[in-house]
Amino acid sequence: MKNVGKRFEENFKKSISDEYLLYRLKDSPQAFTQSNLTFFTHKNPCDYFLFDGKRGIFYCLELKTTKDKYMTFEKIELDDTQPRKIIHKHQILSLQEYSIYKNVYPCFVFNFRSEDIGIERTYMQYIGDFMKMYHGLNKSSFNEIDLMSYHAIKIKGNKKRVNYYWNLTEFFETNDFNKEK
Repeated sequence: MKNVGKRFEENFKKSISDEYLLYRLKDSPQAFTQSNLTFFTHKNPCDYFLFDGKRGIFYCLELKTTKDKYMTFEKIELDDTQPRKIIHKHQILSLQEYSIYKNVYPCFVFNFRSEDIGIERTYMQYIGDFMKMYHGLNKSSFNEIDLMSYHAIKIKGNKKRVNYYWNLTEFFETNDFNKEK
C-alpha cells in the first residue's frame, strides 16, 4: 500500500489538466532514510515544477500532507542537526530563492486529512506569505486558521469514491498570487 504522502501526490498529479506541463523532480534513494549519514545527499528544491503556458507562469510546488491539525517546520536560523519536522529548512530556503524571478511562483501545497470522517482540505500558499507567517507566529507549527490569516488559498476538491480530485485548472485560472504583498 502506498504511503499517504505518495497517494496525495498521485491524486494531485491526476488533478492537473494536460494543458499544463507538470514535472516531478526525482528523489534520491537517500532522501527516504532518516539517518545522520544522509547530510551530504542531494536535496530537491521542491516536489514539482508546473508551467502554465497560457498565462506564462512557472510554479515551484512543495506538497505536504498531515492527519494532524497542524504542520511543523524547521527553523531556517538553526543548523541541520535540529529535529526533523514536516517542512524542512532546505525546502523553505529553496522556494525563497526561486521567488526572485519574474513569473515564478514558488508555493507550498498543504493538505490536512481528517481520516476519521474521510475529508481532506487543501491550500496553496505563496512562499512570501509563508515567510510572513513563519516570522509572525511565535511557534514552530501552524494550523489551518494560521494559513488563512496569511493568505493561503483553499483549493476546491471532492472525493471520487476513494481518492480526492482537486479542480486545479479552475484554481490556477482564477487565483493570482500577488508577489508584491
